[in-house]
Amino acid sequence: MSFSSLASPEQVAHLLQLLQASLSPDAATRQQGEAALEAAAAAPGFGAALVAVLLSGPGAGPGGVDVPFGLRQLAATVLKKLVREHWTAEAPHFKGPQVGAQEKEAIREALPSGLGDESSKVRTAVAMAVAAIARWDCPQQWPGLIPGLVQAITAKKNANMVSGSVRCLAMFVDEQGDEQIMAIAPALLPELLAILRSDEYGATLQRKALAILHTILEVLQELASGATLADVKALLNTVLPPWLAEFARLLGKPLSANDAESWGLHMECLRCMLLLVSSFSRLAAPHIGPALAAAWQMYTTSLPLYCELAVSSEGGADGNVDSDGECIEFDDLISQLLELVLALVGNQRYQGMLRASMQHLLHLTLGYMQMTAEQVHRWDSDPDQYVADEEDDFSTVRAAGEMLLDEMFEAFEAEAAGPFAAAVGARLAEAAAARAAGQEDWWKLREAALFAVGTVSDQITQLAGAAGGRFPLDVGGLMAGILQEDLVPSAPPFLVGRALWVTARLGPIIPAQHRAACMHAAVAGLAAGSPPPVQIGACRALAQLCQKARREELGGVAQQMFAGLCKLLPDTTDDVLHLVLETLTAAVKAAPDAAASWEQHISEPTLHAWINYFADPLLSVDARELLEALAAIPACLPSLQARMLPTLCGIIAAPPPYSSVLVDGAVELITVALAPSPPEAAQQIHAAATPAMLQLVLRHDDGEVLRSATAYLRTLLQVGGSAALTWPGLPSGEFLPALLLAVQRLLQPGLEDRAASLVGSLILELLRHAGPQMAPLLPSLLTTLTARLVAAEDSAMVQSLLCVLAQLLRADQQQLLDCLAGIRLGDGRTALEAAMQKWCERQIEIRTAYDIKLTTSALAALLISSHPALDAIQVKGKRLDTEGGIRTRARARAHAEQWSAVPLRVKIVMLLTDAYIEATTQGIESEEDWEEASGSEDDEEEPGGVGEQSALGSARGVERALGRLGGAAALGEDAFDAEDAELSNVDPREAARRAGDPVNAIDIPTAVRAVFKLVAAAQPALMQAGSEQLTPTQLAALQQIFGQQ
Repeated sequence: MSFSSLASPEQVAHLLQLLQASLSPDAATRQQGEAALEAAAAAPGFGAALVAVLLSGPGAGPGGVDVPFGLRQLAATVLKKLVREHWTAEAPHFKGPQVGAQEKEAIREALPSGLGDESSKVRTAVAMAVAAIARWDCPQQWPGLIPGLVQAITAKKNANMVSGSVRCLAMFVDEQGDEQIMAIAPALLPELLAILRSDEYGATLQRKALAILHTILEVLQELASGATLADVKALLNTVLPPWLAEFARLLGKPLSANDAESWGLHMECLRCMLLLVSSFSRLAAPHIGPALAAAWQMYTTSLPLYCELAVSSEGGADGNVDSDGECIEFDDLISQLLELVLALVGNQRYQGMLRASMQHLLHLTLGYMQMTAEQVHRWDSDPDQYVADEEDDFSTVRAAGEMLLDEMFEAFEAEAAGPFAAAVGARLAEAAAARAAGQEDWWKLREAALFAVGTVSDQITQLAGAAGGRFPLDVGGLMAGILQEDLVPSAPPFLVGRALWVTARLGPIIPAQHRAACMHAAVAGLAAGSPPPVQIGACRALAQLCQKARREELGGVAQQMFAGLCKLLPDTTDDVLHLVLETLTAAVKAAPDAAASWEQHISEPTLHAWINYFADPLLSVDARELLEALAAIPACLPSLQARMLPTLCGIIAAPPPYSSVLVDGAVELITVALAPSPPEAAQQIHAAATPAMLQLVLRHDDGEVLRSATAYLRTLLQVGGSAALTWPGLPSGEFLPALLLAVQRLLQPGLEDRAASLVGSLILELLRHAGPQMAPLLPSLLTTLTARLVAAEDSAMVQSLLCVLAQLLRADQQQLLDCLAGIRLGDGRTALEAAMQKWCERQIEIRTAYDIKLTTSALAALLISSHPALDAIQVKGKRLDTEGGIRTRARARAHAEQWSAVPLRVKIVMLLTDAYIEATTQGIESEEDWEEASGSEDDEEEPGGVGEQSALGSARGVERALGRLGGAAALGEDAFDAEDAELSNVDPREAARRAGDPVNAIDIPTAVRAVFKLVAAAQPALMQAGSEQLTPTQLAALQQIFGQQ
């Protein structure tokens, strides 16, 4: 191409000078050239000049000379930078000014011709430039690009153009729309197959063709439903048979060392087959047999080469590059192969094919799970990396083997046990033979076998339990061999570490005669001077063994265990520190008496670790949990508090210099020290920390800090009770007013919900311990509380405030209703109307059995209340906009929800019916289960009629009635569900209080039945109006209620 068609000769000559200068060996000249190029990018015509240089042919330079190849490549690099920074303002790295529309059109028209350049490197450079532009302009501004590339591939007039077009298409086809891919697939796929069949183009280009096929298959996967399903089936029925036949031919070619191009070709074949097995197994099944046979042959024959390149030779499996300079690792190929086998195991269509070869498959898998030489080197030099890879590795051959073993037992269950035991036994025997033969790496096979046993230890334990302790794998014999051969000083460190780990994994089924020896071996592995893999294996083992060991089993080793762990604690970092902290936490909980004598050696470095890693979400939690475990030991608590509080109180007393994360963590740790304290110790913590905590609540703006400080104040009242209000630390009589100021701050509408999510529980503690003093302040508090309730969206926040209202209703219903009815909010509603509307709307989101009982019983009391203000309240009834399909987010944004309005008492009938259904069908379940069992409000509730006034007695009478009903029956579920309790901010002290609260004894079905019968007898019109609005499910429950005596 001549320069004049794109840019003037002067522009090109000047650009060539700048490009040449930017390659100068002289630093000053080079820097000047780079700066000049940066400045020139803003000038019109710069992009066109770059393309002219990039596409310049022989003799096209100034004076008829050739443009050096290096300058053409550099022009391509600068062109990509221009596209990134000046092509479109939508680009994340856009600097401006933007290339003009006319110049863009000229570049788009000229650039594709370079895909046929004689130089493969130029073709690649042009392909990258085209792809960079196509990501922004194709197809809207460049509609002819993809059809032109497909035409060039189809025409086959120029082998170089075919090569360049395939490379280019592979770079950006995955970013094109489904419709465009579907349009080009019928014409493109046969041409790509022809490239795959021909040796003219080479393995690298064939791999690009397969990459395009994979992208097309991904698109077809998305289109294989609805109106496009028939077209997808028709296309695949046509193209799959020849493609699968070609896969069988390619995969049948043997693999060899140092043949990166062949590795890459095999890998792309396997990727496409994986997608066919996972997404199109039915369509592929009639034709995929030969290709799967070739893949199986590859699986059975590649292990020796894998051992040669990866297991025994560091770096032999990588460092190979194809003709494009792309590095292809043999490890990646084998991982892809295992992933395909994994998909076959998980697909019932192919399980029968694998069943007959199960033992062989497992035997090979254990061989592939051996440590590679590179892993041994990396882990030996970096223990943190060893721990991290063991916990988070999902991409290596070893990790793929783990997943395959899990899938085998998932798919074949007990049927896999015998073949697995045989494979393990065979590999252990092979390792012993290799050791006897003097092979240096003999231990890797044994380590892989033990690793496999530990990987499926849960399945082994479960199957052994179901079979009365019998399992094809001789666990007793295996443990005896481990103790004799692996847990000895002469064994390789990684093997010792793995042996320790597997003993803990098999802990539940280890024969009794081996338990003590396993525990002693794990503790011995902590000794100073033990190699890191051994110490890591010992920590892993102890972290699990301590959770299951009896105290008498730990008695003889506890002191030695703590000595070893405390030696490791100050000397480790990152991932190993996480493991040590986790192990120490388990040890402290398992052996608290022994831990007491090591408190100083544990707490000081743990506190330092927390300060150093406070921003690390893993290590900071580990350190806090360890300190919390120490605080739970009465003998440790005084010295632990004396060690922690000065540092922590110093942080919260002057928070500005510190990160909010550090301040929040300090508050949490002070609360950890406070929670188990007796009143005397709690009083000391109060004097040191409470003034600063109050200031945090009043002045800090970080939501997590506010939430944690609120938790501290709640815990202080739980521990100290009413006496805490008069403890020294604040001027006499100022603590309660300060607490009320804190509550007012937390109830401010502008504060985020999570920051204030504990305010409800704090208010309840104040009501329990300072009720008489708070009585005069109740109207002001209720005004603020109701306004905050109306604004709240977070479920936990709404629940906490509703529970405050429910408790106040139980205490004095008449006073509460009168007070709320007399408060007028800013939107014109009374506080009673606003609170009832919010309550009815969000009752379904209440979690924990106690809170459900509390709020449900309160609603029952409201239903039979005689307060006249309740009859004037209308609340949301049934959703009116549920027709017309699923309500997507886009539809929700475009159309507001539409609801009917029903009287409050009618809505309460519906809510109580739902509560009865939930309690009688599934017990107190999660929100999701509620909706599955009885339908959400959106789906099932219908508008009710006008209710009548009730004259059924006082709140106190209702309370007595509900109290009598409480002992009738239990729900058959724990009142303290851990997940719901955590989401509802219920701490252990509150859980213990709830266990003895009369509310916890309420039986919802009995209570609802009694209240409904009272309503039906005294006000049949109200019950009739409510029943007319019920769904069929609710109506059936109502009939059941009145059918039971």
